[in-house]
Amino acid sequence: ESDFGADSECGEQEVIPGKAVMPDLNGRGWINGGHRLIKFSNAVDTLSPTEHIRDGDTIVSSGGMFEMGFFNPGNSKNRYLGIWYKKVSYGTVVWVANRDRPLNTTSGILKVSSNAILQLVSVVDTLSPTEHIRDGDTIVSSGGMFEMGFFNPGNSKNRYLGIWYKKVSYGTVVWVANRDRPLNTTSGILQVSNNGILQLVSVVAQLLDNGNLVIREGSRIIWQSFDYPGDTYLPGMKIGSDLSRGIDRQWTTWKSLDDPSPGQYVIWMDTNGFPQIFEKRGSVLHMRFGPWNGVRYSGMPSLRESPIFGNKFVINEKEIYYQLEEVDSSVVMRMYLNPEGVVTRMIWIDRTQSWLSILAVAPTDSGSPYGLCGPYGTCNSKNFPICSCLDGFVPKRAKDWKAGDWTSGCELRTPLECGDGNAIGFKRVSGVKLPDTRSSRYNLSMNLWECEMECRRHCECTAYANLYVIGSGCLLWFDNLMDIREADETQDLYIRMALSELPSFTTPESASNKKKNMIIAVVSTLICLVLIGLTLAVYASMKKSRSYLKGRVHDFNEDTIGDGPEEDVDLPSFSLSTIFKSTNNFSTSNKLGEGGFGPVYKGGFSQNPGKELIGGVLDDGREIAVKQLSKSSRQGLDEFKNEVRCIAKLQHRNLVKLLGYCIEGDETMLIYEFMANR
Repeated sequence: ESDFGADSECGEQEVIPGKAVMPDLNGRGWINGGHRLIKFSNAVDTLSPTEHIRDGDTIVSSGGMFEMGFFNPGNSKNRYLGIWYKKVSYGTVVWVANRDRPLNTTSGILKVSSNAILQLVSVVDTLSPTEHIRDGDTIVSSGGMFEMGFFNPGNSKNRYLGIWYKKVSYGTVVWVANRDRPLNTTSGILQVSNNGILQLVSVVAQLLDNGNLVIREGSRIIWQSFDYPGDTYLPGMKIGSDLSRGIDRQWTTWKSLDDPSPGQYVIWMDTNGFPQIFEKRGSVLHMRFGPWNGVRYSGMPSLRESPIFGNKFVINEKEIYYQLEEVDSSVVMRMYLNPEGVVTRMIWIDRTQSWLSILAVAPTDSGSPYGLCGPYGTCNSKNFPICSCLDGFVPKRAKDWKAGDWTSGCELRTPLECGDGNAIGFKRVSGVKLPDTRSSRYNLSMNLWECEMECRRHCECTAYANLYVIGSGCLLWFDNLMDIREADETQDLYIRMALSELPSFTTPESASNKKKNMIIAVVSTLICLVLIGLTLAVYASMKKSRSYLKGRVHDFNEDTIGDGPEEDVDLPSFSLSTIFKSTNNFSTSNKLGEGGFGPVYKGGFSQNPGKELIGGVLDDGREIAVKQLSKSSRQGLDEFKNEVRCIAKLQHRNLVKLLGYCIEGDETMLIYEFMANR
């Protein structure tokens, strides 16, 4: 018998269940298996404690996307319990239960125990304290003479646990366990415990259409295969730690295409410092993904969100994990970690009936091997040599660097002394993947200035940066900066170094003089600008007051109507301020009435310079009527000019005489001779 719960992991392999020996879909060898769909409940995607899967049986998810059963991978003769695609890419395995404990027989049975542990068993005649019998299961004596299980006697609907003949007189009961305590359900489970209590539980296993095998007790999920990934990552899976349950979700390769047992490459999330994802081969680090920058992992531009999937990173007191979220459910996507440690993201293309690789990341890519350039070294695969020191740093072992061994890294050209805080500064470095954060500290609420002040307070702080690309949070490094690579990143890194290494460095004396000179220059420049601005403003105001009316009259007289030029209109144009005075600022007491084009005001007006207006009436007694064109009127400037021309030409003793006009800003007015009603 083989139990699997926290040890179970998954894998990716091609398998074609079938009664005959058949080739696999990708030419990986030959496999053997049985294919029979068993309907042990109304829903074929669930497995209750009264049910089981035998080698040759399968269950299918409700949407038909995934199938679960026993199979042989590649040329192996071992039997494994796995989940594979059924609707698309039929036979591609995404999860294996007993990858490191294969069965060497085709009599395997999958059961769900009362404590929610999946069990693989062969036919046995013993029952240990860790095992149980469910309604529907039986155990048989070694010689096959007797069998034990649950049954209904005669026409009764009650269930009893009993022993009966199997080899002869099949079904003749010889012993009943609960003869005075019958069960009225088919969910009975017999457990061998110290006090011999018969317990009933309601536990089912269900294969979901996202490829997740879950064990539920009622509506509560108490175990799921997504917590134990293998070499295939499906949307909805998590990589990281469940701190409350002590589960570390790691991504592991198969040992080979024929052997799904755990291989050499592992991808996992290291939660020391600020969490980040690593890939290792055995105990040797090969690649680092991260850290998380609020959108994706630093140095991984290919993981930007797309219409197909989204990224999710969660960090709290219960869980720390990364999750690939499905955005478009019509697209079938998976990520595959092959036995050589290469990560490939693939989508299924219905037209070609094949997987399309849209991203591949290999641990042997130039610049990708962890720490290739050593501390304070930066890697650029487009350069030769690919390693160089950051500005302000020099190779620690120049001879080794010349020989192409960069692992010793770099050191500060000018050493730092901890006590002199005024002698240090921070060099901004852009366009790089942020260094390893396992020796870092982070704060979610600090801004960049607070982050720098915090780093200055600690001599051992080597660098700082915003935690996220949006400019929030604080990330502090307290060790050598490792695994830096040039990348298309906008997150700046600030590295601690001597002030003399910074481009703007000056001596304290020259810095003081420079500061004074800068202040004088700035103040002088501001004064000059203010004086120039005032001069221009005064000049513009004077010019406007002198030429505004002249420009208006000129524009009016030069205007044309129809096909040819009009004669100049010999009428004076008067300023708005003059009209204001003549009408007492358009006082309501001066208002004569109002027509369709606007109100008419009474006022005093003089054609002779120097005469004063007294109470809106000239000192010689002459009075005027001012017609103010309403701003809401539909009459435009052209119509107004036409009116002026027409009235000016129609001089008659029975017509009111037009004395002039005013066009200023958005105001247009006609000035008439005032005639009182008779």
